[in-house]
Amino acid sequence: MKPTFPSLRRDLARLAVLGFAVAGCEPASTRVETEELRRANDAAKAERLPPAYRNSQDKINDPRLLELADRFKEWAQKQRAGANQARLFGRAEVLPPTQTVLPYGVGAFQQEPRLPAILTTGPGWAALKPDEKEARVAAAFGELSGRLDALKLDPSPRPTLTIQMPSGLVLGWINDLMGGRKNLHGEEQ
Repeated sequence: MKPTFPSLRRDLARLAVLGFAVAGCEPASTRVETEELRRANDAAKAERLPPAYRNSQDKINDPRLLELADRFKEWAQKQRAGANQARLFGRAEVLPPTQTVLPYGVGAFQQEPRLPAILTTGPGWAALKPDEKEARVAAAFGELSGRLDALKLDPSPRPTLTIQMPSGLVLGWINDLMGGRKNLHGEEQ
């Protein structure tokens, strides 16, 4: 007896479902080993990345700086704006201190330790007027700078504050507050 086309199609569908079911049925010990192997591979990949792209929060070695990072992130998360008091910053990160090369004049460069912090704008950001945004960014830089000065580290890293949108567009990169200059750029486009 020759199989009919509908029964052949039904048998192939059953075989496909059986194949999917068997593929998902691996022993639990194999899944654990696979998960451990995946974590080890992820850690190895992270070590090969340039320092700026590594998971760096746990790389801050000084406990005082680690506490400063935690407190600054808490402060940033408490900032609110708008009628509904939405969070001004959706995310706050403090990276480990790093040596930054700053140009001074023609052919002259100076290295100085910096403590980079990145604030990503949140839902409350859009409720602010441009002057209010400038004031809030200056206040955030002042907050980070004041906390860093209070530690009295030797050598003390200087703060660098980056403000970015969730899309990754950098709105401001502040190494020093200078009167009469805008700190934020590009959002109005």
